[in-house]
Amino acid sequence: MRAVAIKALQCGSIPQHIGLIMDGNRRYGRKVHVGNGKGYYLGYETLEEILAVCMEMGVKVVTVYAFSIENFKRPADQVETLMELAKTKLAELCEHSELVRQYGIGIRVLGDTSLLPEDVRQVIRKAVDLTKKNNRAILNMCFPYTSREELTMATRSLVSGIEAHDLNPRQVSDISTSVLEQSLYTRSCPPMDILIRTSGEIRLSDFMLWQSSRACHVEFVDCFWPEFTFWKLLPILLRYQLRAISIAQSRREYSRGEVAEDDVNGDEGVLLNTDIGNARQTALEQDQEMSRRNSSESTLMTSETDKTAGVESPCGLTLEKKQRVISFLHHRGYIPNCPIVHLQ
Repeated sequence: MRAVAIKALQCGSIPQHIGLIMDGNRRYGRKVHVGNGKGYYLGYETLEEILAVCMEMGVKVVTVYAFSIENFKRPADQVETLMELAKTKLAELCEHSELVRQYGIGIRVLGDTSLLPEDVRQVIRKAVDLTKKNNRAILNMCFPYTSREELTMATRSLVSGIEAHDLNPRQVSDISTSVLEQSLYTRSCPPMDILIRTSGEIRLSDFMLWQSSRACHVEFVDCFWPEFTFWKLLPILLRYQLRAISIAQSRREYSRGEVAEDDVNGDEGVLLNTDIGNARQTALEQDQEMSRRNSSESTLMTSETDKTAGVESPCGLTLEKKQRVISFLHHRGYIPNCPIVHLQ
């Protein structure tokens, strides 16, 4: 029956990006008298089932709220359980998951991973590295994450661009919603089409606030996450398909005002403003000219010795910092464990 239902769904519009707030694992564990820890493990089994359904339908990106930064305030034993679960399941996904291999799923971890224990970070780096060449689908695991942290990170990237003279704060087109959006963790993902929260709570809990703010179909489901099945997902997908045309229209209207200011750089897979590229080239030429005048080798393409020495550039920034920041902005922010993926 499930296969028939999926075939029927594929006759309509298939969402390309689904977000999941997997709430209610602890309460479900208490409900069935198995404890909090078992509730989390049952929740992961549900994630595997829903991920398999999404891949079978043709969804390109699934983004899940695995751990909020606010969750560090929970009792230490609960946090430890979640850390152990993350290590175990990430290792299984990257090393033994037939689902990951079959559908070419790249695993990306979104959030401030510096807050995690080192042993967890090692597993994350391994999972991301082993699947970095997979480009047919993406599993974004937000761990640990909040939208406030994501927007703070993106804003810092713009500030770095201004410090490096790669962005001009006087040019409105340099500091735009498009540029900020391309500095987010989800910068290589299609727009979020559906956001689902289980447990009956009607709030987003600081998850994907930017991504869900523009023509996104949001559903709050009155069941705990381990109880969520394909048959609960099915009516959500049908309601999304009924709205798909209006959602697409809303996005076209939203984007219409940005087309004039942004160009698409297909080689890098990110949005880059023409003026930004020109400004980068102009700044480079000016630095090279000043370097020649001063008979100095202190340019952006300086030797490794000069880089590590922290030589001051004519603009007052160390060459090491300027190189790092320009490289950062050129790729719209290299973020550890969150590589840019060019989906097929």
